[in-house]
Amino acid sequence: MNLTQLYLILSSIGKAVVKKTILFVLTIILITSCNISDDNNPCGIPDGAIIDPITQTIYIELVDVNGTNLIANNTYSGLDITVEKNGIIIRPVVFDENQIPGLPDSVKDIIVLELFGQEGENTWSINLNEEETDLLVLDIKHGIPDECGFFLFEVLSATYNGTEQNVEPFGVFENDSKINFKISVVK
Repeated sequence: MNLTQLYLILSSIGKAVVKKTILFVLTIILITSCNISDDNNPCGIPDGAIIDPITQTIYIELVDVNGTNLIANNTYSGLDITVEKNGIIIRPVVFDENQIPGLPDSVKDIIVLELFGQEGENTWSINLNEEETDLLVLDIKHGIPDECGFFLFEVLSATYNGTEQNVEPFGVFENDSKINFKISVVK
């Protein structure tokens, strides 16, 4: 090994150490300059951050007069059902064990719809198949924001094909019955 080769090896080692040192110093500066847990920011969310902290859901069970689930008995195919709001088609809205392994039985063969919209009446078209479309109208209100500025929707009323529905809290997982809802529609 000649002197030039030794210099190149030591030089490359030196560059790597310098790069790592610079990265370490920048990381320390970044961590110490982002004081996100002060009195002005009790939630620890950096200014300008866009987050979706809570997803609320409304579950729609379609049953006959005897209480038989119309998706489970294949009156309607879960694969064919779509939901449309403001020209946006949402699918899939009915899930099974093949799509989500370990899916709780309480949400099998039920339309699962993420709750979103403006305060007041919001209309969703529920396309059960090519020939049959139902209308869901939810009157929703934005709740009072908590200290972090997050709010939950309140469902004031639900109307399915012109018939007022009973809106119930519905929990699939621990503590989510405070944020999710269910209606059972007799068809």
